[in-house]
Amino acid sequence: MDDRSELLQLLDSSRAGGARAAEVLRQRFERRLFSGERSRGEAVSSEVWTLRVWLEGGRAGVAAAATREGLVRAALTEAAAAMPNPYAGPADRIASSSGSLGVDDRRHKFIESEDREEMLRGVVRVLEAGGARMCGLEYSELRERRSWLSSREVEREAAATTYGLWAEAEIAGVRRDHRIASRHFSDVASLPFGLELRRRLERLALTTALPDEPLPAVLDPRAMALLVRAIAPMFAASAVAAGNLLTGRLTRRLAAASLHLTDDAGLAGGLRSQAFDDRGVPPMAVALLKEGVPAGLYHDPESARAAGLRPTGHFIDGSLQPSNLIVRPGARTRNVILGELPAYLLVDQLPALDPSTGRVAGPTAVTLVRGGKALGTATADLDMPLETLLLGIEEVAADQERVEEVDAPTTVFAPLPWSR
Repeated sequence: MDDRSELLQLLDSSRAGGARAAEVLRQRFERRLFSGERSRGEAVSSEVWTLRVWLEGGRAGVAAAATREGLVRAALTEAAAAMPNPYAGPADRIASSSGSLGVDDRRHKFIESEDREEMLRGVVRVLEAGGARMCGLEYSELRERRSWLSSREVEREAAATTYGLWAEAEIAGVRRDHRIASRHFSDVASLPFGLELRRRLERLALTTALPDEPLPAVLDPRAMALLVRAIAPMFAASAVAAGNLLTGRLTRRLAAASLHLTDDAGLAGGLRSQAFDDRGVPPMAVALLKEGVPAGLYHDPESARAAGLRPTGHFIDGSLQPSNLIVRPGARTRNVILGELPAYLLVDQLPALDPSTGRVAGPTAVTLVRGGKALGTATADLDMPLETLLLGIEEVAADQERVEEVDAPTTVFAPLPWSR
């Protein structure tokens, strides 16, 4: 039996059970996980079926399982107990893009054990050459096939690959991990993964005291990507409705005018690109911040109908989630900007953002750079509102780097309120 026939059976059974509308998603996964230098990971296959049904009045129910057995009964039972919702129902028919997203690596089935092992040995070789002790090394491969069908006679299919590499190492008591991921094996295999982690460890292992003078704070693309990744979930319409930093202030300035942030789930080759989300919606680009002002939100079909908008195609694994995030680069290069700074603090990564309070708080490592030379690293505490942090952005560099799903440039901030 082909995919369409199996999906259609679930829709027909749902309608026979009283559903006014239904949609079903089938996801099939093939995973490989390798630990250490030897690539002996075995392929593990699995699948997930997700059925959504709607009864009279927009009462919705959803059920997910590894098999179709019992899905219709479970979804209808949940819907019978649900509250009515005038905006509930399958997504409207939306035309999909005719172009390829480039997320299904054609080389996938031709990757050999030797290819994987050479990549992993290269990571270990570079780290150990710098005196680092390996603490962990993992490589993963995933291929996902998705089939979706709704009672509105909309049908979609897509496939995608994901490759990930993770390592943890230690130099002089300083331990850090590093991770990269891409839709294409060649990206993961060719990036200077081990060298980036080694240089970071070498910088952090050299210690110094936190200076008393207020100095600009600099986030390199990796650190800036982590900050952007922490901010983006706040832009889900469901999160704003539940109450967060953006609630009631969607037209008020949140960041400096130099910060422009876009989410594009249809970005060619993007790590989080999808031909359609779990509700069958083709993605659209969303401008989250325009010149520092909130400009758009992620919407599922229900919140979009309530707002009179098009759903954005970001509903994944049961919730609205960011996809590929792009910080618009500035006009001047990193070298020019940093060359004009007599001294600054290079932030390894900002402390965690608490979405309930909107504060960035906790300890982190900062490296003192003076005259272009790293003099050492100190541990410092930071506790400040996210809004104050973002309003303090002084310049965004032109040099943009892709850090997994985030395209981010080096960014300079006004002096931050560090404490020892």
